[in-house]
Amino acid sequence: MCENKQFEKISFWQLLAKTKIEIPIIQRDYAQGREKQAKIRDKFLAALYEAITGQGIELDFIYGSEEKNALQPLDGQQRLTTLFLLHWFIATKENKINETVKERLTKFTYETRTSSREFCKDLIEKGISVEKNISVLIKNAVWFVASWEKDPTISAMLIMLDAIQEKFKETADLWTKLIDEQNPPITFLYIKLENFGLSDDLYIKMNARGKQLTTFENFKSLFEKHIDLNNFEAEIIDSNFTETFAHKIDTIWTDLFWQYREGNLIDKKLMNFISGVAIIFLAQEYTKNKDANKRESVEKRIQYLADINNEITPEDFSTKEAFQYLKDCFNKYAENKNAKKNTYVNLWDYCKSTLFEVFIQYNDITYPKRVLFYAQTIYLFKNAIYNQDSFDDWMRVVRNIACNISIDSATTFIGAIGLINELSNGCSDIYDYLSTNKVQSNFASEQIKEEIAKAKIIVANDGNKKTIHNMEDTNFCKGKIDFALYCIDYDIYNNPNVSKFDVNKLDSITKVFVEHLAIDDVSNDFRRAFFTIKDNDFYTYWSSWLYASNSPKYCMIENITELKENFTSRSSKKQKYLGYLKELILQLSQKNIDTIIEDYINSSNFSSLPNWKQRIIREKGLLNPSKKHYIAINQDCWLIPGSRVAKDKEGLSKLIPIK
Repeated sequence: MCENKQFEKISFWQLLAKTKIEIPIIQRDYAQGREKQAKIRDKFLAALYEAITGQGIELDFIYGSEEKNALQPLDGQQRLTTLFLLHWFIATKENKINETVKERLTKFTYETRTSSREFCKDLIEKGISVEKNISVLIKNAVWFVASWEKDPTISAMLIMLDAIQEKFKETADLWTKLIDEQNPPITFLYIKLENFGLSDDLYIKMNARGKQLTTFENFKSLFEKHIDLNNFEAEIIDSNFTETFAHKIDTIWTDLFWQYREGNLIDKKLMNFISGVAIIFLAQEYTKNKDANKRESVEKRIQYLADINNEITPEDFSTKEAFQYLKDCFNKYAENKNAKKNTYVNLWDYCKSTLFEVFIQYNDITYPKRVLFYAQTIYLFKNAIYNQDSFDDWMRVVRNIACNISIDSATTFIGAIGLINELSNGCSDIYDYLSTNKVQSNFASEQIKEEIAKAKIIVANDGNKKTIHNMEDTNFCKGKIDFALYCIDYDIYNNPNVSKFDVNKLDSITKVFVEHLAIDDVSNDFRRAFFTIKDNDFYTYWSSWLYASNSPKYCMIENITELKENFTSRSSKKQKYLGYLKELILQLSQKNIDTIIEDYINSSNFSSLPNWKQRIIREKGLLNPSKKHYIAINQDCWLIPGSRVAKDKEGLSKLIPIK
């Protein structure tokens, strides 16, 4: 086994005199201290106790490679960690901790997690007095960080220290024996593997011995090296280490994400956050620089990370500005309970919890949701004092934009981020900003024109705000109320005069929208009432051909979406149908639907209608058998039960005649 290899019989104390010991990041967590390892732990400590107080013991081979003047063990991590804890405990118990002992013990460290490394360092430098329940004393120490308990290595160390205390507390004068240079009681055979660094081969072997690293752990290791290589934190790494990425990712930021853990894992959520921030930064920086030569590569990278967020790499934060933006985002959501911040504005299907929680999910994170999260984040950055009302107004405007413009690609996402970035200059009072500033971005120009018009109405009289908001929140409008304003003759596209805005009229229109257009379909009574408007042929907005009856096929409004698309449009093709819905809405603001129908039946116009129209208007429930609301007309009218009818006679027989 050891042929052609130089090995040395050595103690832990002697090894620390020769070299630093650094447990590499690819090693598994410290396991000997786990609660389920009690039998193994007790047996090992008993052997160590016998070695110090009686006959010595040799602990087999420990081998690894030396990287940057530090031993990175391939095998022996568990034994080395236990020996470190044993040396610290006995030195502390017997008051042997001095600068020389501290200096040597500090040469044992962990690369796996910053928290493990900092714990070992503080244990040596700051320490405690060894009494009963040593783990409790450590956790109550002023230097102990609460989030460290979530580090499995530290948790296991605390359990091991309790076990060491129980085994060694009654025995005195062990320190001199433990560090005896001439006759060390505990030794192992140390092999330095020359020219064998932490390569892929070693990684494979380590994973065969321990656990496979998560995607985040791999990224974190590479990212911390990337930070060092590029000197992103050169100005603080020595003077204020607690502000470094490496420290915070294992302490304060871990606390932030811990509440969203799955089991005891937060790695996926962290990766989602980092990837999401990278996507936003890429879009934000492009909108600032607008380098046409980079557009295609930026869009491709955004789309790629949006599709596969765990493919994030350190190079996605290639500049100090990108890295600092990531740190700023982490810090901002870790302070003042910002991750719990929520708007009282209805975000509909975009968000059922907080935007932070939505953002760190790894499924169903759409571009519009990213835009909303960006809007929240930029508000937090730009407002030292959080104000719920101004935040809600800001998020409402952004929601209206996100809901009424297609944001379904990297291209449109970049456009949306550019617009929100520009509007954020007024995020603390968005209505004042919109009413007094020209918006430079061309993205979502129609919706922006509406937002400006609404802002002017609100700024002119704050009492108008509630009515505007109520209309925006209706299921039919969902942030876009230009048709509702058109119904009260306030046309935002033709230089509207704010003084002519009638808040009472809009209130009455809002009630109609709430009563009749609040779900994803309209009632058959609404369809019947539609037959009383103008020339009674609203159904001609859509047509096809029904071969079963050899006649044209029409639709009596399939759902709310179809109603919005065809009866609120300003296009010349659909101008006629715009008037249909406006007239019905105005009538409904004055009287109920049954009265509208009854009044029409009693009018002179009713008797001139074809019989099938009279029956639809007069007979409540006649339209109920039709599921998709199609009719076929050829002198007489047939109601189509489903969405399609076969061409054969059997299909024809399924039609319901209305004569």
